[in-house]
Amino acid sequence: MTTQTRKAREVAEREELLLDLAIEIIEEHSFAQLTMDKLTARSEYSKGTVYNHFSSKEDLWCALCARGLRIQKSMFGKLANFEGNSRERILALSFGYELFTLCYPILTMVSLRVMSPAVFEKASPARIKALGETEDEMVEMLKGMIETAMANNELSRRYEDNLYQVTFAIWAMSFGSVTILRNSTPTPCLERIDIDSAVLVNASIVLDGLQWQPYSWDWDYKASWQRIAEEIFYEELATLNK
Repeated sequence: MTTQTRKAREVAEREELLLDLAIEIIEEHSFAQLTMDKLTARSEYSKGTVYNHFSSKEDLWCALCARGLRIQKSMFGKLANFEGNSRERILALSFGYELFTLCYPILTMVSLRVMSPAVFEKASPARIKALGETEDEMVEMLKGMIETAMANNELSRRYEDNLYQVTFAIWAMSFGSVTILRNSTPTPCLERIDIDSAVLVNASIVLDGLQWQPYSWDWDYKASWQRIAEEIFYEELATLNK
């Protein structure tokens, strides 16, 4: 394991401080008001120092997105100690996405902005590489959950040659559902459903479609949802409810 030098630690700590200040600017004003000049003015550092950390506003956005991914990775890492079937672990993933959105609305908003190709064109190659590596770690974690389900005969092996497509389908269901529910203005469709249970219901529809067992009609996944809250994400929920 590589040990950070004192200088490297100081640089990393300064960057985290600058990201905290960037979030403060967004919270107090708006995302559009976050600029490199405003970040420099808010901090105790020179413009050159700030630019040593972030090559552009877009690079700063990517750094914020990377922080969000690190938090998600930490949250999802808790699934390893959860005693449940493979489908319940997928539900825990969906629960975690929804909880992240509620606990970190600014970082959620940033992650949506960063998806634009225009942002990647202006961010530094090193930042984009680091962001991609973190995303890939999370993809592989989800793919591993799918492989475990197949090994346990809870998911048909007919998807064995298309694991990344299944991975994308589950990610799109989880992230997409939460994003629409928590970041959209009310629509006729949303007004006709139970928002509080929508993520669980969406997950059930997709997982039943994949023939992921136990099916929703054979298992009480509402009870699983509650158990996930109590056994995995109780610390985040306690913070959210303060």
